[in-house]
Amino acid sequence: MTDRDEAVSNVVEGIEEEEKRERGEEQIVTLSTGVELKVSSVPKNFLYAVTSKFERPKVPTYFNEGKGREEENPDDPDYQEALDQYIVEIANASNNVVLLRGTQIERIPEGFPGPDSKEWIEEMEALDLPMINNSRVRYLAWVKGMAAPLDEDITLLMEEIGRLTGVTEADVADAVDRFQR
Repeated sequence: MTDRDEAVSNVVEGIEEEEKRERGEEQIVTLSTGVELKVSSVPKNFLYAVTSKFERPKVPTYFNEGKGREEENPDDPDYQEALDQYIVEIANASNNVVLLRGTQIERIPEGFPGPDSKEWIEEMEALDLPMINNSRVRYLAWVKGMAAPLDEDITLLMEEIGRLTGVTEADVADAVDRFQR
């Protein structure tokens, strides 16, 4: 194959990959651990359903004597703390939906424990985590704790799934930033 043929082949391959993304087809992502996950789009209604369960804290009010009326106080430290907690809960819930619904095991390297392996289940028991009997919860914990242990792994997964779902890169960056905090 000549350099020109190879260049043409690379362009065609790149176009095919982009067309797959645009059609919402699955992609394979290789993580730092060598685990390969199939990523696919996530129905946005799952995100809405999960995040709607969280109630945004109400802005407290105080009586402004100078104006003779109640006014909101968005600078209240307790409110700010509750708002920060709300944002973290929404981000974690959204990320869990994306990782659970948008990933599937393609390949696990030989010798690496999978989500149903005795080693992973024993680790969950040792940590006294209640996910042992729920395979989907155990899978999600495995993705976050074993398969994708680095921030870069999570970022890569969120970007790819976000692209397939039709979420903007700014939305993904914001969600990843909240997840890391």
